[in-house]
Amino acid sequence: MIRFYEKGIDVIKNACKGATKGIICTPYYTEPGLQLLDSFFHSAEEVEFWTRLNPLDCRAGVADMDALKSRVQNIISRGKNISLHVSNYLHAKVFSFSNNRTIIGSANLTLPAMTTNIETICELTEEDAKKFVQFLPSIKSQLKPLPTDIFGAYVDASRDVISKPSEGLEEVNDDMITAINLAEEILCRSPAHKPVRASSIPSHLEIKYFKDYCHKENSVISNEIIERMEGLDNLQGHVKQCFYGVVRYFAEFPEFINEIAKTPRNLKYDLSNNQEVFTKWRNFLRAHENEIDTARGLRFRTLIIILPPSVGGTLAGGGGAIATLKRMFPVVARMLQESGKKK
Repeated sequence: MIRFYEKGIDVIKNACKGATKGIICTPYYTEPGLQLLDSFFHSAEEVEFWTRLNPLDCRAGVADMDALKSRVQNIISRGKNISLHVSNYLHAKVFSFSNNRTIIGSANLTLPAMTTNIETICELTEEDAKKFVQFLPSIKSQLKPLPTDIFGAYVDASRDVISKPSEGLEEVNDDMITAINLAEEILCRSPAHKPVRASSIPSHLEIKYFKDYCHKENSVISNEIIERMEGLDNLQGHVKQCFYGVVRYFAEFPEFINEIAKTPRNLKYDLSNNQEVFTKWRNFLRAHENEIDTARGLRFRTLIIILPPSVGGTLAGGGGAIATLKRMFPVVARMLQESGKKK
């Protein structure tokens, strides 16, 4: 009989007992969460850890790459095997061990998820566990193998950023974008994430001319964009990502320019106001996610990562570049509207 639990702390600690191999599939993990499996990490012959590689998860306090690196090093020092596989689209939670005990459900490998959160935790029967294991390769095939030495080097290089969980909803500064881009470079070494050159942008739509337009418009919103462009809170990087992303979006969907340009000049544009605008924006990001424009520093996957799901991204915990994006939409629309009248 399949067993269901509300709390997973004792379930997961007991499930790994006696196992020599295991697959830990969890988007989020913390030091207290990893400690629940330390008895397994200290004795296992082979471990596969499937997770995400996004420094913003560390900022949100839902991932601890330093803690994971410590377990990786300890397993290797024992002469045993550990492999890492990553994708920032991972949402599945699976804990599958060689003793035919498998746990699935909603809980990540964090202490709140295993103790206080309202979660669904299901332990499969031995027969069902054997059948379920046959499904796991389909998940693994969508993940990127991450060499443990590359992971360790990334953690060391990004430590100043990933070791400082934020308080509240902060916007993404240039230091974080550097860490994001470094992670994306690692992911893009996979054929599945091979970068594609982004289509060109007309010269009159370069960001330097956009800044001139912002000065000319001289509205509350455009002046706030200028402040960010000039270094407010070290936000220049995500201003650039949002600007070129929105310009490219309007190039594909010019029918929205006039409507969005009507946004009052003291207000940001909320994509939820128009479901069609939002749906096409979200699909636009996915369609171009592997594109990069090295000349302008545009990387669509970076843009996706610094935006929360409410505006088509994957950022955990909210915040990120959402405020900049909401400012960007109406001002860019008005700039394009004006440039179109001059033709």
